[in-house]
Amino acid sequence: MIKIRKHQQKDIPYRVKWLSNPNVNKFIGDELGQKTNLQKEKEWFANYLKNRNKKFFTICDNSKPIGFIGLSNISKPNKNADLFIAIGEDDYRGKGIGKIAMEWIIDYGFKKLKLHKINLGVTKDNISAVKLYQSLGFVIEGEMRDEVFYEGKFYNFLSMAIFNRNQNKK
Repeated sequence: MIKIRKHQQKDIPYRVKWLSNPNVNKFIGDELGQKTNLQKEKEWFANYLKNRNKKFFTICDNSKPIGFIGLSNISKPNKNADLFIAIGEDDYRGKGIGKIAMEWIIDYGFKKLKLHKINLGVTKDNISAVKLYQSLGFVIEGEMRDEVFYEGKFYNFLSMAIFNRNQNKK
């Protein structure tokens, strides 16, 4: 059973493992393929705890951590945030877990945080992710050509968003 809980300090070793996995980091982060280490992630977590504009969660299969999801750059005045997700365990990708977690975080953003818009960015070549996001209601707002350089090749980057259509525009 998929459960989602607050990101905790005990998740740091999982972050190191997942963010250093080429099957995971080829699609996430500021620099695709970038690896991390325990010290970097400990520093990241200490900074995360001080940041009120981020909400990170750990995706679990029962109690086993298998990935993370969250919202960053949360802007209360603008009622928007940026979404990210990573299924860190290779055996769990392609099984619908990402969709379950995405539905949960969208609901969290719109109902709990009262957001109007949730943004995300994805390389255009990550076709399965683009299809998932579109199936959830995300629309492509723009495409940046040759935005990401990874393993000797440039990739186009899509800016996508979903809007809370149930919220009054004020």
